Order: sequence, then C-alpha cells, then structure tokens
Amino acid sequence: MKDEKTKIRSAFDKTVFRKESFTKQNKQAVRRKIRCKQRPARIVPAIVGTIVAISLLFIGIFLIKGDLLNSTKPDGLSGKEASSSGVFTIEDILDGPFPANETYYIILPITWNGNSAATINSIELIKENQQSLHTTDGISYSFYRADEKKKPGVYERDQIGEISEIHGFQIEDESSLVLEVSLKNVVPDKTRTIKISYSVDGVEKEQLIVTGIIQGLETLPEDTASEQAAIELNAAEQNVYTAFEQDLDTQHLTGLSPMSVAKLYIHASYLGDREVEYALYTDQEEFIQWSQAEDQAIPESDRGTPEQLTQQYRNFEEGRFLQTSKIEGYIEYYPNGKKESPSGFQLIKNEDDVWQVAFMPIQ
Repeated sequence: MKDEKTKIRSAFDKTVFRKESFTKQNKQAVRRKIRCKQRPARIVPAIVGTIVAISLLFIGIFLIKGDLLNSTKPDGLSGKEASSSGVFTIEDILDGPFPANETYYIILPITWNGNSAATINSIELIKENQQSLHTTDGISYSFYRADEKKKPGVYERDQIGEISEIHGFQIEDESSLVLEVSLKNVVPDKTRTIKISYSVDGVEKEQLIVTGIIQGLETLPEDTASEQAAIELNAAEQNVYTAFEQDLDTQHLTGLSPMSVAKLYIHASYLGDREVEYALYTDQEEFIQWSQAEDQAIPESDRGTPEQLTQQYRNFEEGRFLQTSKIEGYIEYYPNGKKESPSGFQLIKNEDDVWQVAFMPIQ
C-alpha cells in the first residue's frame, strides 16, 4: 500500500501542477476547462428527463381524448362498431303530459347513417336494467312504420294516415316511426329507453337510444269527476231528498223548481236508488210508460255507469227551463259546450201542481 502511494506521489510531482512556472492562474484555467468538459454529463440526464415528462403528458392527453370520444358513442355500440356499421338517431319532440286511458300516435323521425341498409327486427321500450316495459307500468305501446308524408307530432288515429309493420323494414337513410301508446297513471322516468334490434349485412346488432319524449311520458292527474256525483245538491235539495226517500210522498216536492226536481232524479240515478228514481217519474196516467215492477227488471248494465251519467249531465246546472205547455217543459243544457247541439231533460206537472220527471227524460 505504501509503495502505491509513493508511486502516485511521484507521478503527481511530474505533472505541470508541480512546476514552479505553472502559476496559480494557470491552475484555475485548467480547472475551468475540466468543469466545462464535465458539465454536459450533468445536463444530459436533465434534458432526457424533460423529454420523457413531455412525452408522458402528450400520451395522457391522447388517452383522455380517446375516452371522451368513446363516451359520446351511442349506447349499445362500441366505437369500432359504430364507425364500421353506422348508427340510428331519432329526432326528439316535446309533448305531454297526456290524459289517461286514451290512445295517441306519436311520429318520430329516424335516421340511419351506415353504408349498408339496416333491417329492423324489433323496437321496444325498456327501463332500468334493460327490463322490458309491460302494461303493469301503465304503458301499452306498439311501434309501426309511418307514412313518410306525415310530420313529427302527436296525432289521433283518424289523423295518422297509413301505418305498416316495422319488423323487416329496411332503412337506408331517413324514415319515420309511429309509436302507438296508451297511458294510465304514468310519471316521467329517466331510465326509459328505446331499444332497436336490427341487422346489417347479416350481422345482428342492438342499439339503445335515449329521447326526451320517451323519458318524459306522463299522464295528467286523473279526472276526479267520476268519483263525484253527476250534480251537487244544495242543502235544501238534500233535505228534500232525505225526506222523500223515507216515504216517497210527492208532497215533499211541493214548491220545488223543475231544475231541483231534475237534480233529485239525477242524484238518485247516480246512487243507484231505483225506488226513489221511479217515484220521481210522473204519475199522470197518460204519460206512464212502464210499471215499477218492469222498472226493477231493467238490468243495471242498461242504466249507465256513474262515469257515463257524469258525462251525460255535464253542465246540467247551467241549463235553463223552457215551459212548452201548461203542464210540460224541458231543461235545455249543453253537455259538450255551446258549440255542440243542446240536450233536453223533460218534466211534467202532476195534478197537485208538482213537477215530476218524464219517462225517458233525455231527448
């Protein structure tokens, strides 16, 4: 070990650093040159690190951009499938809510952008977890191909024009669908979706399409008129009705107006109180058309439901009494508004000067 140190020292003594002519300034200049030669070795790693960081940044941006692009593809298709085979788009329309228990025909324009024609096998409505809609969901529906001349919108059956089977329909670019739908107690649901099953060049495919009209299907609050009497008796009329149903004595009707007597009859009909109803008919012999026994034999199915009676006597209390003879007259009213023809409810006065209801009063 000692010999090696001696050799190193001897070698050092022979360098220019040991010569007296090699000044301090010369030594500093040599050291600067050595540092300059060493600096690139330290800079290169830093440059390489910067280049790697920038490369990773661009790779990240590229991947994020790819994810964003993929997220805009239609549901049910991958990006590769969408670009190679085409996709459907359905023009949305805004309408509703709809009255319940009626049928509507909604025309929806549909577009296919594939290079080859698509053959539609089926179209259905689904909800959360891709479950099919059933009548228990309050929606009954069918899809058809629409008349190409009809514009988007909601129509009634006699306005929809020709419709045809959707199964097997080939679409190359633009067409229109008809959604026939009947609703009952339906509220909006953001999970409702249109699912189209189709084939392109013999390959079976599916696509899910979200539209506002389907998600927003809803019904108006149900009309409570069917749960209420066709007309409302005032306090005095209700007192007369309560007394009359006890003994069916027409003396309780003395002094009542033709309108009030008619309202008692309608109220009894709505309640299904057939004895009171028959007792309110005229007792003038020449106007009696059937006996009470015959009246009791009339089936309930022939008398009209509460809903039908509510419709039949709509706007009744806004009517007016027109007397046509000393003992006859009728109440004119407009169940469907004054733009439609009026209805008439006939009454006949008995020998005690009391107004009663004519048999088959509605004319």
